Amino acid sequence: MRIIICDDNPNDIKKYSEIINNVIVGAQEEDIELIPYENVSQLLFDMEDKLNLIDIMILDINMPGINGMEFAKSIRENSYKGEIIFLTCSKEHMPGAFDVRAFNYIVKGETDTKRVEKIILGSIDVAKEKTKEYMLFTGIGEYRNIPVLSIKYFEVNGKIITVHYSNRSFEFVSTIGKLENLLFSKGFIRVHRSFMVAISAIKNFTYTELTLVDGVVIPVGRTYYNKLKEAITKTVV
Repeated sequence: MRIIICDDNPNDIKKYSEIINNVIVGAQEEDIELIPYENVSQLLFDMEDKLNLIDIMILDINMPGINGMEFAKSIRENSYKGEIIFLTCSKEHMPGAFDVRAFNYIVKGETDTKRVEKIILGSIDVAKEKTKEYMLFTGIGEYRNIPVLSIKYFEVNGKIITVHYSNRSFEFVSTIGKLENLLFSKGFIRVHRSFMVAISAIKNFTYTELTLVDGVVIPVGRTYYNKLKEAITKTVV
């Protein structure tokens, strides 16, 4: 799980990072990575093709350049489904927080440490629940219940489809059309007559091929390129 904290005040980053790290240690959540940023521009420079791999974003509202509220609106419009927590100096931003479906907000100098810890723990619990969405695939004499977020891509060979997930794969009988209908709303896109890919797993692409975050190279069909480009563009603010 990945948590981002973005605040232009280094002292606030230090303060809330310490609270978050204490929560992580106390809850024995060893697989959580906390990454600090002092502005949205640097965050986008580092993570622009991986925004959907961020489970929780803790955003200061009042930052120079792109502020936290503007950034939150932009990523929600581009289908970001993770949790958003705002850091703010005033409660006047509450209506805006509801507009972008923020998990909660923390008022600097007012929300006490126990309350902050409760908010962070709650957001972690919600983020973990989202990773528990599974799909059942039935093969020959065997079936697999696979977490949707672990699926990287599907490969078609005749009537046999191979789902590649985590570091494993599984063959089952279906059609790519049926998979498209099931998975389009879950962040997958057809990139070739024989391949459908999780958008969040794509590192970069060209007119003829794409590379996944784990280094796997997949061909891009000419008729699918424009839709791929449009989908990727929507994930980049």
